[in-house]
Amino acid sequence: MQTALQTKVFTHQNEVAQKTQQIYVLELHDGRIAIGSSTHPASRIRNINAGACRAIPKSLQIKRIVGIKEVNEERTLPSVVAQFCRDFGEDKVLCV
Repeated sequence: MQTALQTKVFTHQNEVAQKTQQIYVLELHDGRIAIGSSTHPASRIRNINAGACRAIPKSLQIKRIVGIKEVNEERTLPSVVAQFCRDFGEDKVLCV
């Protein structure tokens, strides 16, 4: 049986784990790649797909989610954007 303290510690650990920064990469229907960072990437992706993003004003523009990964020392938003710019060209990459 869990005590109140154990429950509070477990809840705090879950909140901390959920607030880790993550990088998401999206392929859009027009061929561009959208890259962003958020502590809640699912909500951010939902908002982008709903048209609530200035850079992508129309709704239903996401073709597929390429990936969602946690930020670490080697994987930062600038390094991921730079890699995709090298692979696909600067005109195809959009940082949202």
